[in-house]
Amino acid sequence: MSNTSRSATLGLLAVIALATTASAAGKKEFRYTVTRGATISVVNDYGSVRLRASVVNQVLVSATPGSSKVEVDAAQNGNRVAVRTRFLQKTGESDGRVEYDLQVPADANVMIRTASGPVQVQGVGGDVSVDVDTGQVEVRDGNGHVRVRTVAGPITLSNLNGGFVEATSVGGSVMLNHVVGRVVSVSTTGGAIAYSGDFGGGGQYSLTTHSGNIDVSLSPSASVDVTARTVAGTVENDFPLQAPVHPIMALNQGKSFAGTSNAGASAVRLRTFSGRIRVKKQ
Repeated sequence: MSNTSRSATLGLLAVIALATTASAAGKKEFRYTVTRGATISVVNDYGSVRLRASVVNQVLVSATPGSSKVEVDAAQNGNRVAVRTRFLQKTGESDGRVEYDLQVPADANVMIRTASGPVQVQGVGGDVSVDVDTGQVEVRDGNGHVRVRTVAGPITLSNLNGGFVEATSVGGSVMLNHVVGRVVSVSTTGGAIAYSGDFGGGGQYSLTTHSGNIDVSLSPSASVDVTARTVAGTVENDFPLQAPVHPIMALNQGKSFAGTSNAGASAVRLRTFSGRIRVKKQ
C-alpha cells in the first residue's frame, strides 16, 4: 500500500471512530424498579421501538437520539414508567429520530405510540397496545390482550395465546401465525390478511378486508365452524369441511362457502368485498 493510500485509510478510520464515539455519547440509559403489573408507555415520533420481556422486576431503557435537537424524558410515578421523545426545536425525521431498546418485566402492560418507526414487542404477557401510522409492527410470544392499530404499516402477530386480539389498519396487511384467543378481530381496508394455525379451541375469529385477499392455512386438527363470503371476488376452499345442515347464510357458488371440521369449536368468519378468499390445509 502506498503512503498516500495508507494515509487515506487511516483518515477514514479516524472519521469512523469519531462518529462512533459521538453516537455512543448521545446514548441515554434509564433503570427503574417496579412491581407486578407495571405499566410502561413509550411515545416516539420517529425511530424504532424494540421492547422485550426480561426476568427481572426492572425497566431498562436505552435510547439513542438522532441529534441534539431531541431529548428523552423518562420518569416513574408509582408503578408506571413513561418514556417520551421531546423536541427541543423544530426538526425533521432524520434529526428527530430516537431509537429505543427496552427490557420490561414479563407481566408488564405496554402502550407504544409512534408515527413512522417500526415497533417490535416480544415475550410480554401483560396487555399490549400499539398505535403506529406508517411503521411496521410485530408482536410475538404473548398471552395477554393485544391491540394494534396502524394507518399504513403492516402488522405481524405470532404465537399469541389466550387473550383478546384486535388488529386494525387502513392500508396495511395483517399476518397472523399461531394466534389463538377468545376473541380475535382483524380488519383492514385495503390490505391483505393471512392466517396460519388452528384457530384454537373455542374462540370467535373475524377476518375482514374491503379490497384485500384473505388466505387461511389450517392445521388438519383444526376444530372450526367457517363461513366465508366475498361480494365481487372469488372463494376457494381446499380444506375438508362438512357442509352445514342449516346454513346461517345463503351460499352462492364461487362467492361463499360454509362448513365445519371436527367439533367446530371455533367460529371463523371471513369477509371481503372485492378480494379473494382461499382456505387450504397445511
